[in-house]
This record gives sequence, C-alpha cells and structure tokens, in this order.
Amino acid sequence: MPGKLRGIALTLAMVLVAVGVAAWSGGWFATPPAGTPAQAATISDDAGDDWATTTFDGPMVRKRAAIAVHPARDADREHVRAELRAAAKADGIGELTDVSFAVFSKEMLTYLVPEVAVVLPEGVPVQRAEAFMRDRQPGDVAFYITQNVLVHDVTFAVMTTGVTPEQAKQREDAEGILSDSLNHYVTTVQPAGLTVGYFGPLLSDGEIGKVREAMARAAGTSADRVTVSATSPGEGVDLSNGVPELNATGEHQGH
Repeated sequence: MPGKLRGIALTLAMVLVAVGVAAWSGGWFATPPAGTPAQAATISDDAGDDWATTTFDGPMVRKRAAIAVHPARDADREHVRAELRAAAKADGIGELTDVSFAVFSKEMLTYLVPEVAVVLPEGVPVQRAEAFMRDRQPGDVAFYITQNVLVHDVTFAVMTTGVTPEQAKQREDAEGILSDSLNHYVTTVQPAGLTVGYFGPLLSDGEIGKVREAMARAAGTSADRVTVSATSPGEGVDLSNGVPELNATGEHQGH
C-alpha cells in the first residue's frame, strides 16, 4: 500500500502542475459526481454495528481476500504481522496490507474481533489465503479466519485557495476530522493542493461528505471542489443492486 500511494502521489503531482488553478473548470479537479446514481447499497459502516449507505462504488470499491488473526496468548502483534508479511513474500503472494477489523462481516465480528487483520493483493483468491494460512501459519497465531471483504480504495484531492498546501495540511491535522472519519490515511502535499489516500472499511456517503467538508475548510474552498476518485484502475465492485455474494470461507483453529 505505501508503494501504491507513493506512485499515485507522484502521478497526481504531475497532474496538479499541468492543470494549475485553471483546472477548477474541468479535468481531474472538476466538481465530482455525487456518486453512482443507481440505488445505494446497504453496508456495515466503520462502527461495525450500524448500517450506512454508499454510492461511491465501482472502481472505488474493491473485493479483497482478508485474514483475521487472533494471536496466541502473550504474542506480540507486530511480530505476528512481520511473520505473515515474510511468509506471504516467501510464498509468492506478495505484499500484505494492514487493515481495520471493521472490513469483516458483521456476522464474523459477533464472535471474533481480530487483533491483527491483513488483506492480500488484489486478484489473489480467498482460497489461496486459506491455503497460505494452512501451510504457513505462524506458531504464535492461535486462531484465524479467511474471508472475502470489500474495501474502499479512494483518493480525495483539493486545490487550495488563499493558503498554501502545507498550511492546509496543518489545518487538516489540527482539526482532526479526517482522523475521526478515516482512522488511517495518507495526506500528500502537492504543488497546488492536497491529496488524501484512504484504504479501509467502506465509508458511508455521510462520512465521505464529512471528509470533503473538512478538506475544503482546511484548503479555503467549498466541499464540491474536493474530488473523490478511485486510487487504482479497474472495474471494482458495483453496489447498485446491493452487496454481492462474497463467498466467505470457513475458519480454522490454530496451534
């Protein structure tokens, strides 16, 4: 994930330099659509016990295989993460990305709130995740569950007015709204504005609205000037007809 965000940041930086302030009337920083116009899908929000709606789907929503881990007693969670990352590389899976437990289904979270949660690279099936854990389960993992999940992988962007991009970032950090709404995100100062990369549990339209408003306040502009776009190319997941069948797999007791 960090590598992906660095690549996105470089690309957006070049776009910002090219378009300049005149880009407000069109192009990448044009007023964004409200989201998919079709009927919104009902999905678990970040709290895990309430329900929200999102119309920011398609390429902005991705299906990923995830692993929920309950470490053994007294195990170090960072050590468990390091073991999983090393095993995934050795097994040819690639980079694992840390993610909030809130990506997992509401049903699973009723009996397990994982202390460690990671997602596999896009395109790796959940069956591969199951086989990986079966063959390479670290000794300090007491219990794990593999499951397909949906995540938001989005980039927010805004051009500043009357303040520098660095000042806008300072305002954004001081207010703390993004921390409350997104929990984990990466803000990048661009030549003409800010980009915020988010990868995690699905955000409701309301939460996305709060983020846009907070970024707009920090940048000295209006919320409709804060764009929301997919971080990665590809079709993503259409939620206009509801949440698709994710074909979650079973669970396994560890050592």
